Amino acid sequence: MTTVLKAAVLAAVTSFGISHAADAATVASVDVSWGKFGTITHEVAQAGDYSLDFTGKGKLWFNPNYLGKAAYVFAEVDEGLDDLLDTLGGGITWSAMKNDSVDLGYLGLGVDFIAGIWAIGGNVTMSLNLADAPAPVPLPATLPLLAAAVGAAGLVARRRKDA
Repeated sequence: MTTVLKAAVLAAVTSFGISHAADAATVASVDVSWGKFGTITHEVAQAGDYSLDFTGKGKLWFNPNYLGKAAYVFAEVDEGLDDLLDTLGGGITWSAMKNDSVDLGYLGLGVDFIAGIWAIGGNVTMSLNLADAPAPVPLPATLPLLAAAVGAAGLVARRRKDA
């Protein structure tokens, strides 16, 4: 009986989408060499909680965790590099350190996101991550499993009643 109940609970959990969320998914990333400038421009295609993460290796002996100057803004850029740099200049700027993570919060569909880093401290990987990408659960495929588990539980209950 416990096996049938476990199967029924598993089927119900799967059917109603009460499953764990997948790990953070990298949506876009860029590797930037020391002394260079790198950007991520991204139009959000899946709404959710996003973060901007920095990893790398600093080259400054007096501050090995320093990677460079970073900025981000929510805007659209249409007219080349000059427009991009002007737009980023009006955004949020900070000194990026090794293993920094900036919580961007919830971004809706169609938001235009731009981030840039000037890697004056070392080699950098800048990545845009979707933190709450739910694992897709196809509902039609799980309904027969739920029906089978409920039917099996009913059959076991009927057999016990008859005995």
